[in-house]
Amino acid sequence: MARELASSDLRWRCPEGWLPADTTAEVEPSHGIIGQERAVRALGFGLAVESMGFNVFVTGLTGTGRMTAIELHLRPLAAEGAPPDDLAFVFNFARPEQPRLLRVAAGRGVVLRDQLDKLLRDLSASLPGMFDGEEFQRRLELAVEDLKAKQQELIKGFERRVREAGFTLVQVQVGSVTRPEILPTIDDRPVTLDKLQSLAEEGKVDRERAAALEAGHGKLSEELQRVFHEVMVLRDEMVSRAEQLRRSSVEPTLKQALGAVAHEVKEPRVGPYLDEMLADMLDHLDLFAAKDGDDGDRFLRYRVNVVVDNGATAGRPVVIETEPSYGNLFGTVEAKVGPNLQSTSDHMRIRAGSLLRANGGFLVVNAFDSVSEAGVWPALKRALRYRRVVIRPRDILFAISGQALQPEPVEIDVKVVMIGDRALYDMLHELDEEFRKIFKVLCDFDSEMPNGRAQVADFLALMAKIVRDEKLANLDRTGMAALVEEAVRLARNRKRISARFSDVADIVREAAFLAHKRRRGAITAEHIHAAVRERRDRHSLPEEKLTEMMLDDVLVIASAGSAVGQINGLAVYDLGYHAFGLPGRVTARVGLGREGVINVEREARLSGSTHDKGVLILTGFLRGTFASEVPLSMSASIAFEQSYGGVDGDSASSTEVYAILSALSGAPIRQDLAVTGSVDQNGRVQAIGGVNEKIEGFFALCSRRGLSGTQGVVIPESNVADLQLDPEIVTAVESGRFHIYAVARIEEGIELLTGVPAGTRGADGAYPPDTVLGRCAARLATMAEQLRRYREV
Repeated sequence: MARELASSDLRWRCPEGWLPADTTAEVEPSHGIIGQERAVRALGFGLAVESMGFNVFVTGLTGTGRMTAIELHLRPLAAEGAPPDDLAFVFNFARPEQPRLLRVAAGRGVVLRDQLDKLLRDLSASLPGMFDGEEFQRRLELAVEDLKAKQQELIKGFERRVREAGFTLVQVQVGSVTRPEILPTIDDRPVTLDKLQSLAEEGKVDRERAAALEAGHGKLSEELQRVFHEVMVLRDEMVSRAEQLRRSSVEPTLKQALGAVAHEVKEPRVGPYLDEMLADMLDHLDLFAAKDGDDGDRFLRYRVNVVVDNGATAGRPVVIETEPSYGNLFGTVEAKVGPNLQSTSDHMRIRAGSLLRANGGFLVVNAFDSVSEAGVWPALKRALRYRRVVIRPRDILFAISGQALQPEPVEIDVKVVMIGDRALYDMLHELDEEFRKIFKVLCDFDSEMPNGRAQVADFLALMAKIVRDEKLANLDRTGMAALVEEAVRLARNRKRISARFSDVADIVREAAFLAHKRRRGAITAEHIHAAVRERRDRHSLPEEKLTEMMLDDVLVIASAGSAVGQINGLAVYDLGYHAFGLPGRVTARVGLGREGVINVEREARLSGSTHDKGVLILTGFLRGTFASEVPLSMSASIAFEQSYGGVDGDSASSTEVYAILSALSGAPIRQDLAVTGSVDQNGRVQAIGGVNEKIEGFFALCSRRGLSGTQGVVIPESNVADLQLDPEIVTAVESGRFHIYAVARIEEGIELLTGVPAGTRGADGAYPPDTVLGRCAARLATMAEQLRRYREV
């Protein structure tokens, strides 16, 4: 028969002996992770193993200590190692479109950059003065003296031959260019060939002389081209000698200066780069005499872009990326938009992402953000699979100009810790084959922990740490006990404590506020209970509205009397931030037919698959109970009255059975009781979720109407261990004003609800006629006979 629960069954009390001290001020604060032994072992393994692909995927609910555990494990591991190299991008003198990566010891990248900047400032100040000095000019004059003499000799000899032939050499302006021109002289005045021909036609110049001058002009013009070529060759040689002199003069200075840079940097890997820089500087000495123009820094090619500086890093880096966009994770190349709206860039505009900053260490990133950000997940898989990062600009910025840089790929060695939930992990593991190869370690944080003396001590030690860190009021013994009891309620099982410590800590914070507001020195059980009530009150507007509709009989819910084929079911409304229970009216009507049980919600497409399954299971129970010899000749409809949203779950399947049995037998059901529980095909009443919220929902309605002393709730026996009811309900049960019953089978429940024995089969296989099941069997037999006769007619 149904068991009425005592008040001691309704709420687990924390034993006095489990409390480690009188207040949290006397409790040694926790400095580790509690209740997550499996997850902690997995995390330690995943972070320590260095083989490829052993990155860690951390799952669990928010507030279970995932981030704290990661930080606690990473801190000592990071401190054990040496800081990784600095990463810098420099100009590629051979292929400017592919900036070169330079690795130097931690902290030396900034030294290299600053030393080169200083060198360039010094050289730009000293070299122009060196080239303009008297000594350099004297040496330059000596170097080209013979070439100048040859040049003058060529020019003067040609000019002499021109004069002797009756011509003169003049400079003619053609646009902005001046060029030499050979013109004949008539009466000591130069004339053009056209003028000469006109003078010959006018008879002012002898025609033979004019013809001779024209012929001589052609020969001299050819000779002019030869002389001009020889002069240009000599000029190029002079420029070459001047350049060689400048190189030979400045090369020792540059070698010495770059050698000083190498000495300051103390990094042998920069040697080849400095050698290349020396050669390039000697080829571009004009840069040191020029001025910075509108197009930017004239020494840009010699600048060093330190994208990762580990000079201040103690040990291996730990980077927590909270916004894993593509640019933040992998880096980018910033664009420079010119006056013509063309986008260009250079090696100084390369920016590193968090993967490069974490190189040699650890990167912590949110899984959902990484998967949902455009382009991030495929690129992250490539980076971890091939262990290198390729920095690319945002393509749209270079779509027109096509001048995108291609920085040298960066080899990486980084351990990635990805934080997500179990559903995302399962989905990726099933659908993405590459995911299994790069995230081989699962670290699964539980949302609850065992409830025992040692665990309670650990739990209170963690709360004591929060109290001290945040300078909150301490909890006294009653406050500690009440907090533990509330954590048990959040776990929904007396044998467990909630491991969502952030949620529990919020209760402490709210209780501390109330204690301060009431000028109390310590947090007591009163403050814990008040904090829970006030939080519930802040979120309970939907619950209040629905309850008021029941009180106004807009939603018809009876809490007294009895009715045939009608019963109070219980449902939980989970809004995410608040869950509450409320009763719902379930009715059943039975008539002739062979349709069996008709699920009205399913017919109206308001039923979920789990609820549909529950109806099919209860149909199996009815078939097994009544149709062993006579066919189940009935048409029974069941409905959740005034329910206009979706219905799912099987927690009302026992309720629906009771309603059908009442409708078949004609036995009225008590309306002062509400029922919850699922049923199997053998009539066992099975556990359901949200049992505390369901009881509290019906109690709240009855309490507001006025407790009659007979009202109560019927729950599955297997849910008794989950009970952690509000103290107000416990008090009402103690005083006999409210009742909680536990049943293990349908027979126990129907006896309690109707006051009529359920009935058991006799030796002949029949139920006694004065029982609920006997009446149902008789009614079904009668209906079967009526249906047979109807069909014969």
